Parts: sequence; structure tokens; C-alpha cells
Amino acid sequence: MVYIKRCFIVLLMVLPFILFFSSCKNGQKTKDDAIKQKVITQSSDSSQSRIVKLNNKLFSVPSPYQAAIFINEQELPYNSEVLNDLQTSHYNSTFFRSANLGVYGADMAYITLYEQSPDAMNYFSVIKGLAEKLQLMGAFNKSTIERIENNIGNQDSILQILGNTYRSADGYFKDNDQEHLACVVISGGWIESMYLMTHLGEKVNDALIQRVGENKIPLDNLLELLAPYSNRDQDYEKLVGKLLNLANIYERVSIDYAYIKSETDPDNKLTKVQTRTNVTMDRATLNEIKEKIGEIRAFIVKGEAV
Repeated sequence: MVYIKRCFIVLLMVLPFILFFSSCKNGQKTKDDAIKQKVITQSSDSSQSRIVKLNNKLFSVPSPYQAAIFINEQELPYNSEVLNDLQTSHYNSTFFRSANLGVYGADMAYITLYEQSPDAMNYFSVIKGLAEKLQLMGAFNKSTIERIENNIGNQDSILQILGNTYRSADGYFKDNDQEHLACVVISGGWIESMYLMTHLGEKVNDALIQRVGENKIPLDNLLELLAPYSNRDQDYEKLVGKLLNLANIYERVSIDYAYIKSETDPDNKLTKVQTRTNVTMDRATLNEIKEKIGEIRAFIVKGEAV
């Protein structure tokens, strides 16, 4: 199977924080929006994008927090029914445990942004359980757990702690020659983010088309990340095959880029290089993407071939 390689590397100073995130909007009007903007922009609390390095190549991979912010901006009510089930006993392989560690991370981003503390505790408990089975308790140690419990109502703190925790887990995988699992975690988070964006609410507008369409290049980056492991076993092969089918649908999506004047922060010695994208995609293609995302997500969360 062949797909067109695209290298979309955002040249910016990456700030250490949350899960796997790309870009957000400005123009905050409410207290909640101000909190979100604070989380996004402060150098100690955020990143514009997660830059993944594999075999001396760089890939820009979006974070689930982008989807959570987008959903919140659409003024959609909180809906826990669309999230992955809390039952994890059927995840009996490192592949599905890793993929769903990414899925639950995306769910946690959504839950935390909507400030649903009871659900946040439940989902963090599930994440902790999967981490134990993946031998990641260096990232989810007693100190981290206590910090989560003590700050469960503090959105900024929870997002920062979770971001640092997932970075530690990613580092563990790489230090122990398990980069294939790190790639699966990232893929699970991306799939769940796309699922939430396309399955929460029935409203289809230009903003949704734009946001879904913008994920064309990150999808190709995920495929390049996973490609070296596609023959590792049947689960990797199925995931790559399903993502390739999704990429084929995305071939009908057109993206034009316009570069915006860079912003420099001399105090923090940061320079941000930005682009504005314009997506062309019809609704039939959007519906096909939504359907395929649902299929891939079902494969991951069910822990079996579908």
C-alpha cells in the first residue's frame, strides 16, 4: 500500500505540556476562555504541538486537548456517554493497553476542560490501572497520584500534571526500546480526539470542516510513525491498514497554507512561526471520514478485530 509522504513540521519552540496538542484560537471572552488561554500560552503549562522524533525524522502530532477546546467552543453540552467505557479487562495485550492509554488521555482532556471532577477521578483511575499493566508506574507514582487527587478541581494543575505524566510515560517507552508502544499511545489519542470532534453533536459547520480537514497532514505523520511497525503483528497491521483507508478518503481534502508573520517573545527568547490554513472539503467526504474514524475507534476500544 502506498500513500503520499507529507512532512508538516511546525518550526516553533515547543513548550513542555499537555498530552499531544497542536494549535488553538484566540479571542477569549469569558473566565473559562481566559483559563484555557492561560493553559495554552504559559511556557510552564503548554505546547503548541508535540514534535516526535523517530529515526532522525521529526513529526508534528496534534494533541487531544485541541479537540476538547474545539468542542467546548461549539457550546456543546458535556456528554459522558460518548467516552470510552471504564471497563478495561478485555485489553489483554500491550498494543490495546497502549492504544487505550491514549484514548483515555483524550477523554481526560475533554472531561477536565468541562470540569467534571467525579468523572476525572474515575478516568484517572483507569489510566493508572493501564499504566500499572504497562509497567509505567514511574510516571504514575504515589506522588503523582496524590497531586491528582489534591488538585482534581483545579483545571490548570490537572492538565499540567497529566501532561508531564504522559511525557514521562513516553520517555519510558523510548528508554526501554518500546517506541512502537509510544506510537500506539499517540495514535489512540488522535483517534479518540477525532471521534469526539465528529460524534459529539449533530451540527456540521465550516468550523468543523476546517478542523477535521486540518488533520490530513497529522494523519500522514501518524502513518509514517507507525509504518516501521506495521508487520510487528496483526494488530499493528490492522491499525495501519485502517489508517491508510482513512488517508485515501483524505486525498479528496485540499489544504492551502498562508504563512503569518512570526511572533517573538524577547523576554522568554521564543519565536513562534505560524500558518493559516484553508480547507476545502465537501460534506460527503466529512461523513466518510466520520464513519471511518468510528470504525477505527471501535477496533481500538473493543480490543478486537471489527
